[in-house]
Amino acid sequence: MNYNISRKTELYEYVTTTHILCIIVAVCALILSNKVIPYRNYYPLINFRFFALVCLLGFVAVLLYNSKKILLSKNPASFTLLDLVYIMISFLMVIATVYIIGDKVPYIYAVLILPIIITASSIGKTASLLAATVSTVFLVVYNIISGRSFSIAGALESNLILIMIMYVVGWFIGGLRDIEAQHRKQLETNFKKLKEEIRRREQAEEQLRKLSSALEQSPSIAVITDTGGNIEYVNRKFTVVTGYLPGEVIGKNMFEEQYGQFPEKYKEIVDTVNSGKEWREELLNKKKNGEYYWEQVSISPFRNMDGEITNFIKMAEDITQRKSTDMEMARLDQLNLVGEMAAGIGHEIRNPMTTIKGFLQLLRERDKYVQEREYFDLMISELNRANSIITEYLSLAKNKAVELKEQNLNAIINNLFPLITADALITDKNAGKELGEIPDLFLDEKEMRQMILNLVRNGLEAMPPGGNLVVKTFTDGDEVIMAVQDQGKGINPEVLEKIGTPFFTTKDDGTGLGLAVCYSIAARHKARIEIETGPQGTTFFIRFNRTVSN
Repeated sequence: MNYNISRKTELYEYVTTTHILCIIVAVCALILSNKVIPYRNYYPLINFRFFALVCLLGFVAVLLYNSKKILLSKNPASFTLLDLVYIMISFLMVIATVYIIGDKVPYIYAVLILPIIITASSIGKTASLLAATVSTVFLVVYNIISGRSFSIAGALESNLILIMIMYVVGWFIGGLRDIEAQHRKQLETNFKKLKEEIRRREQAEEQLRKLSSALEQSPSIAVITDTGGNIEYVNRKFTVVTGYLPGEVIGKNMFEEQYGQFPEKYKEIVDTVNSGKEWREELLNKKKNGEYYWEQVSISPFRNMDGEITNFIKMAEDITQRKSTDMEMARLDQLNLVGEMAAGIGHEIRNPMTTIKGFLQLLRERDKYVQEREYFDLMISELNRANSIITEYLSLAKNKAVELKEQNLNAIINNLFPLITADALITDKNAGKELGEIPDLFLDEKEMRQMILNLVRNGLEAMPPGGNLVVKTFTDGDEVIMAVQDQGKGINPEVLEKIGTPFFTTKDDGTGLGLAVCYSIAARHKARIEIETGPQGTTFFIRFNRTVSN
């Protein structure tokens, strides 16, 4: 706006100066005429006052017409009564000058160009061409009246050059004025549009600032991406949960970086959000350190001032603890169901198997079956294996009797460690222990030994030769924790969800009961099992509450 006012002011000063110069030209013509100068050597005072008055009146008329208030507020394309009066005054002044001077000043008719200049600079090309026509008519009439010409054709012919110059001047100056007016109008229009765009951008920036402030202080994970999923912003909670700094993820694709293990989700998310809908689901994600965590994800479209979708906003809650609790409850329900079944049918199966095994052992000793002893041994071995599975199966029973005695978990680990070391050496691996000072707990030693051996042997099987396995104990608040840490390749997310489910195994010769038994033992000791896994290995944490007693 300041630039527009400055431009109008500059135009005002230019036009005013031009009009004043036109008046000065007309007055000079009067001064130089013999009719106004009765004496050759000096100008009478009365005539000087007359000239001064004419000039003063002309200046006042110019200043009144071209006052800043009128010029700056008037529409360039408008034509008002004031314009007509002003143009008429300029014509009357020039006509009077020509009439008074007559032929006393050479080229006096050139002053007829002055009202054309004033009209062109004030109103525009059309009016200036009309003014040129008026000047032409006056010139022709004056020539006929004064006796210089006896016909219209003769008057036109004798003044043809001047008439052409008047039209050229009117067309040129008026055209420039119209072009300037159009440019000024376009500039004003563009300025208004720019001002409106600036206002809209300021509003958008203010909204974005408020949104950014809200997201930065949000207790939820917040990520803003473009419509292709390329990350543009992450808040502090994102860094706290995932471990990634903003500079490590901005510019990268969220779907590839975070949901690369779910390629089928990519198209579903993009299509849903681009259609203007919100996408919600629970997903397993990966932290910077390779650990997995569950999150409740909501991805919504963000629209600009024009209603166009320009960004995706992801809001997520870390629900790992809740998910772990839900899976633990589901796992315990399965264990309880299987345990009840085991308690009901275990003995009914075991008794016939014991009878069969006894007869097989008896027949094996007979001389006529010497050549078949190899087959008897195989059958007895398979019965023993089936019996061990039934034993593990019965260990899943929730109401299985346990003998809880106050003892130290470190002592059980120390007594068991020679066997653990032997298992490790056989497979060309290493086993170590880091036992902290812990209080005594009420434990069933037999079940603790079974749980520790199951976890240790699973860890040894998961590692390549040369790997290290460590058994640790320490306290954390009111909890005593035993950790079994291996250096395997980690557990896949799909497998992690099913860990501890009875009869689920990834081994060719496994029964799927080892970890299920561990969960049952932990439940009978009112402990809980947590798992941390990543590319560097897996750690099982068994958390005992030290306040639990028999």
